[in-house]
Amino acid sequence: LYRAIYTYGSWHATNKWPPCKNLTPLCGSCNVEDETKALLVEFDVDHGDFPPKVLKDVEQSVKSGRFYEKSGSSSEEDMGWKPTEEMLRGRRDYRNHRVFTIDPTTARDLDDALHITPLPDGRVEIGVHIADVSHFIQPDTAVDEEALRRATTVYLVDRVIPMLPRPLCEIACSLNENVERLAFSVVWRMNMDGTLSKKGEKEKCKKDEIWYGRTVIKSCSRLDYATAQNIIDGKVATGEKVVDETLWPKSRQPTGGHTFDEVAADVRLMHKVAMARRKLRFENGALALNGIKLAFQLEEDGETPKLCAPYPIRDSNRLIEEFMLLANYLVAQRLITHAHGRALLRNHSPPIELGLQNVVEVSKASFNFDIDITSSQSLQESLNRLCRECDDELIVQSVTESLMTPFRPAEYIAAGELDEAEWRHFALNIPYYTHFTSPIRRYPDVIVHRLLQATLDDNVDEFPQNSSEIHAVASHCNGKKMAAKKAQERSDRVFLSLYPKNE
Repeated sequence: LYRAIYTYGSWHATNKWPPCKNLTPLCGSCNVEDETKALLVEFDVDHGDFPPKVLKDVEQSVKSGRFYEKSGSSSEEDMGWKPTEEMLRGRRDYRNHRVFTIDPTTARDLDDALHITPLPDGRVEIGVHIADVSHFIQPDTAVDEEALRRATTVYLVDRVIPMLPRPLCEIACSLNENVERLAFSVVWRMNMDGTLSKKGEKEKCKKDEIWYGRTVIKSCSRLDYATAQNIIDGKVATGEKVVDETLWPKSRQPTGGHTFDEVAADVRLMHKVAMARRKLRFENGALALNGIKLAFQLEEDGETPKLCAPYPIRDSNRLIEEFMLLANYLVAQRLITHAHGRALLRNHSPPIELGLQNVVEVSKASFNFDIDITSSQSLQESLNRLCRECDDELIVQSVTESLMTPFRPAEYIAAGELDEAEWRHFALNIPYYTHFTSPIRRYPDVIVHRLLQATLDDNVDEFPQNSSEIHAVASHCNGKKMAAKKAQERSDRVFLSLYPKNE
């Protein structure tokens, strides 16, 4: 494989080969390592190791809370981290609340944790606690500049290229179980039917019903989606004295004096509220186009795929999705009302109409099915009807994938740089939205955390970036996010091409 510079449009009919400059050999081909190196270079996500000045910044930010402890029977010591008393000053304390995480089985950078508390009036309190990355990354430091340059963590089949160095993304920031961690939280009250307003009240939600602020938490359990689904399905923690470890693995069981039944009851209550909220969202016009995402299991060599299957989306995934969507929406609301033009939002423009119309015509001609593309709600209703009426899953998936093609990607923007009508998120069918919930792996979330704190401190006017500068950061992050997506898709294809070979 070679790397070269090509000027678009310079390949004329009289040229046998495209005219390229600076042709340099890159690597071999037809093996995982070389193909991966090539895709990292092609999509400009070949970040390499973190520079020494970045690691020095990280060292400064974590050293006051760092400690080392022995790992099991090994003589080696693992790094740990705990907030100091000074760090806890001014934070709301949730260490005694039953907070836990639900993530993919292999996740190591845990951004988000939740709690739920039933209230005497029949409502529930929901807490979404997000890793307080902005505490560790100060503006204009070397680690901040490197995080901005990378903009996002890149997840490939066999490796992860992180946005932040390991001492932050996997240790000090990650909301691991049974350890104290700094968080930025949104806590609100809502009804069991998924609405936010009190019964009989016309306003959507009183100001004092939503709380934003910095906190300290101590997660009691690191659940994965499979375990949470077992709980939801009633396969485990239904009153038995001994829990089946194949359904609730020992490494994911409650700590800190919390019981199986307590955590299971919380998961089931969260699920009930989340499904009510999800039903409400789709009734109000939300759209979900779920393309197939591949999941691989590799042999011990880390290169040979032994299993490839569609990534399963279960109710446990949807539970987390609903509360993260709502937290992001509530933060966007706060930024718009208090940070004004500086608010960093995530908009989603309507799809390209001609492309949608082509799918409508093909669908009608091929199997006499009408698709209404008038709005996101009518499009979702058409897809729901297709799922009910068509027994062929391949046709349903083909139509869904075809509809995704003319969709524009969601993008980060600064509110002050676009008209209010352009803030809208088409797929979610809401007037504004942002990303607050994944600052370990997305740089825009770090900016959102800083802006949110500025609104709480009432010093937005002193924020170091104006709306134009924030918009420029957003544009850079859009490019990096798309590049990461393409790299991930190419990595999937590399390993998928190996899978039939090994069957």
